Amino acid sequence: MKSLVGLVPLATVLGAFTTPVVYLVTKSRRATFAYATLFSLSALVLSLAVAVEVYAGKEVVVYNAGGWPGPVGIVYVVDGVNALLALVTAFVSFLVFVYSYEYIRDSGYPWYLMMLLGAETGLLGVIYTGDVFNLFVMIEVTAISSYGLVMYYRWRATSIVSGLKYAFIGALGTTGFLLALAIVYAVFGSLNLVDIGLKAMGYPGSSVTGGPLEDAALAVGLVLALSLWAFTIKSGVFPNHFWLPDAHPAAPTPVSALLSGLVVNAGAVSLYKVLYLGFSASQLPGVRVVVESVSLVALVTGLVSSFLGGLLMVVQADVKRLIAYSTVMNMGFVFMSIATLSPIGVLGFVYYTVVHSLAKATLFLSVGPVIRAAASRRLDRIAGLGRSILPSGAALAVSTLTLAGIPPLPGFLGKLLIYQALFQYNVAAAVLFVVSSAVGLVSYMRLFYVLLVSPPTQTPAPVHAPLMKSVLVVLSALLIAAGLVFTFSRSAFDYVFYEPVKAVGDVASYLRSLSTSLYGLPG
Repeated sequence: MKSLVGLVPLATVLGAFTTPVVYLVTKSRRATFAYATLFSLSALVLSLAVAVEVYAGKEVVVYNAGGWPGPVGIVYVVDGVNALLALVTAFVSFLVFVYSYEYIRDSGYPWYLMMLLGAETGLLGVIYTGDVFNLFVMIEVTAISSYGLVMYYRWRATSIVSGLKYAFIGALGTTGFLLALAIVYAVFGSLNLVDIGLKAMGYPGSSVTGGPLEDAALAVGLVLALSLWAFTIKSGVFPNHFWLPDAHPAAPTPVSALLSGLVVNAGAVSLYKVLYLGFSASQLPGVRVVVESVSLVALVTGLVSSFLGGLLMVVQADVKRLIAYSTVMNMGFVFMSIATLSPIGVLGFVYYTVVHSLAKATLFLSVGPVIRAAASRRLDRIAGLGRSILPSGAALAVSTLTLAGIPPLPGFLGKLLIYQALFQYNVAAAVLFVVSSAVGLVSYMRLFYVLLVSPPTQTPAPVHAPLMKSVLVVLSALLIAAGLVFTFSRSAFDYVFYEPVKAVGDVASYLRSLSTSLYGLPG
């Protein structure tokens, strides 16, 4: 099973490098799409097998790349949280491939498929990795692929400008994170997340990487500040949200779904790994103060992002910009939940990330046929068309109401979990979260009304896309089922979400168990 963990991102990266070769040999659009999609399906099957093994065995699976154990080598650490997030990522990515077959019709499709596989590789690596330098590498793999996807319509000035803006700010963020890693290595003598976490708690960690950490509050503060800055860029969270509303609408619709549903998760997952797993268990006085201060900053940035995204949704005339601003809002919610540094906060982060990934991908993919039928993204041109284009209209309704938090759809429980985490952290923060959610509710109801209730302003052109419609049916059914199952079945919720989060809830115990049983480090 450990070898399967290593094969998950390997499958997609192998597909990315060989897809152009298949195109050059066959010159067949169908064969090239089938080949690339097969590798995405392979990643889905492998990630499912890993998740089943992790959940059944209730243990952490560690894969040592090249046979080199941590803290010397690069390791993949797969617990229940990572297994679930990777499975959702592979599932949504596969559906994006299926949807893209009928959506991407121009001659650039081989490079589109290559970059799509590259983005999936990076995302899976971000989720699985237990090494902070490999985390940087996988963030860059995701980012570079995403830059190219945003600029896919290379004959459009808006796509090139939006992609370059995204690439420039993204490069600044990853450069800052690389600087943070240099400080980490200088202070800790290690890039292994478990080793770093042990030393931050005052334990000796590995004898290979030096003794225990002294109270290096300044160094840890610089590391966390630079990391938080980079992660807000990757997730489109205030004050580094400004690239997202331009980049996501400029990309093809399936890419917008990938970006808003999955790529923005890279920053949130990285924040969870670095801030929560790496440093939240530290009892060194100076480090503890720094961690709490940075978590407060993360909460404030998330709160401002949620208000800003919700307010700017209301005034948008372009449907894809409106949905992009909803991503700014929702990633703000996710950052707030992580910033509480509590098990209930992690539970809210994991559950809401899964729900947001599915619902946001559904929302973007459901507007694709509507935009194609109206040949426009303007709300006044596509008004009412959701009723006449099925199943896009149903998918629009389900995803919009999910993100608005309407019960019993799964978004309601996600917001309730985040509220509980914030209430335990600070009552004022919980109240402000409710207010920002209310602002978002108004914005989503406006979208719902315009697309599904208001009278149509034109007769839509027919859209024959059975694969696209099949993807929307699958996602909509999954959202409805998830809402009913996890809202009304406590045992199902506990098995899928609560038990995996409980295993990492006590960070000190989690890291010590990894160090003793898997890494060979003294606990």
